[in-house]
Parts: sequence; C-alpha cells; structure tokens
Amino acid sequence: MSTDPFPSILVTPEEFHSVRRPTTRRIIPVAAGRGALRSSYEKQHIPGSVFFDMDVIADTTSPYPQMLPTVNHFAHCMGEMGVQPDDILVVYDAVEIGMYSAPRVAWACRLFGHDSVHVLNNFRLYTERGYPVEEGRMWSLPQTVYPVHEPGANQVIAFEELRNIILHERNNYHIIDARIPGRFSGTQEEADPTLRSGHMPSAINIPLAAMLDAESKAFLPLSELKGLFEKAGIDANTPVILTCNSGVTAAALDLSLQVTGYDMERRVYDGSWMEWTRRAESDLVFRD
Repeated sequence: MSTDPFPSILVTPEEFHSVRRPTTRRIIPVAAGRGALRSSYEKQHIPGSVFFDMDVIADTTSPYPQMLPTVNHFAHCMGEMGVQPDDILVVYDAVEIGMYSAPRVAWACRLFGHDSVHVLNNFRLYTERGYPVEEGRMWSLPQTVYPVHEPGANQVIAFEELRNIILHERNNYHIIDARIPGRFSGTQEEADPTLRSGHMPSAINIPLAAMLDAESKAFLPLSELKGLFEKAGIDANTPVILTCNSGVTAAALDLSLQVTGYDMERRVYDGSWMEWTRRAESDLVFRD
C-alpha cells in the first residue's frame, strides 16, 4: 500500500486540491450528514463524492439518533457506497454547516478499521477559494465487498461503565462535554422536553463552537485549540471520556485532542446526553 499523501487528520482545502490527481490509491471525498442534507450536497459537492447518510449508517433500532451501527451493517453500507479498505477518505460537511458531522463520520470509519481517514477543514473555505464543485446527484461507486472489522473496545464507553466511573473513579478521568454552555449548565432548557438540562458530575464544558472559527466554522489553528484544553485544565496523562448531546460533536473533541498532540486514552460515550438524562439517577444530573 502506498503512502497516504496527507500528513494530518485535518486536511486544508489547499492540501486536498494539490493531490486531487490520479494516484496509486483512490482519494474519495465523503459528504457527511443526516439524510435531510442530501439536497444541499446536490446543489454543490466535491466531484467524485459519495454520501455518508448518518440516518442510514446507524443503529436504527436504538431509541437514540445516529448511534453506531453494527459492524455488519457498517461494512454493508460501505460496500454499497463502493468504498474499498485501501481508499483514502476525506470527509466534509455541507457549506452551510461548516463543521459538525465530519469528525464523527471520520471517527466511526477509523473505529471500524478504515486506516486512512481525514477531515476537510473545511468545505466552506474550499468553495470560497474557488476549487472545483459539482451539482446534481451523488452517484455511488461500483459496489464492493467491504470487510468486517470489530471496533476497538478502548475507543467507546457504554452507560454502565461510565456510571460506575462517575460513582467510584471520577477523579481518575476527565469527562469533556461539547454541548452548548447553556444546556451544559442547566440555565437553558433542552429543546426536547423529555431531556433534563445539566451535566454529568465533574464534567468540563468545551463546546464545539469554541473549537471553531466564528466565521468559517473551520477548526481553529492548532495552537489555539491546544490552548482551549490547557485553559480547561486537561492533563495529558489522564484518560478522557468525550460526550455531547448524541455522540456526534464528541468526535470533534477527539479530533482536536489528537491533532494537538494529546495521546491519552480517549473514549466517546456514544449515547451521550440523550441516553444519560433518561437513564441516570437525578443526583447524577448536575446544574450550575
């Protein structure tokens, strides 16, 4: 297998465009998001894109949205899109979104064994700089048989283990929550009336918006990203548990930690607040 031409998980529009020529490995742009975004991508997308539909490539039996699919369902969907294991994937969000789902989709692909996965930082900047876009339906590549890989157990945490950690070991972990500050603190009620606002005991709030440039919605320069974690008191030797509302923006925390040089154990709580607020006891939901 030839070398991946991209030096980092985060790929700038310039880096992406500079290697969009025939190589010994295919580079596949992956448009990420829920099914409702398909129409946006049909207005403009990177040539050769496939669509990763987060409503379809998910555990559709779960009461919570966009939960991780089974390994067999993930492999089936990747095969239907025509993705092969040695393809280099570059995942991106719609122009109007900026950055939201792409880190989650990239994280999920790596979780299920795809080695070369990157996030474009970002499609809004890509279009502003005049790089090629297409309009119309995104067609899947010829179908393949994508191999099944069991995900690494040390990359995801379930409710029961997290509850036990919070009850008995919380001082040994950082719990970082990417939700907006008002919902984290409990001062802003949840849009869903079945959810309680607040946060897990000892959790630290680093919202997605704090990781992004206010105008472009691209990730901040690495020095500024690292400063966010340092200001929050994140210790590079302490394992972290990453959470948000539904497990999506928690992956942006994972990406930000990785690209800024943190190499502690990082696990995403897939059920996140959607599950926690419905299953945890009332005294495990804190309000500031």
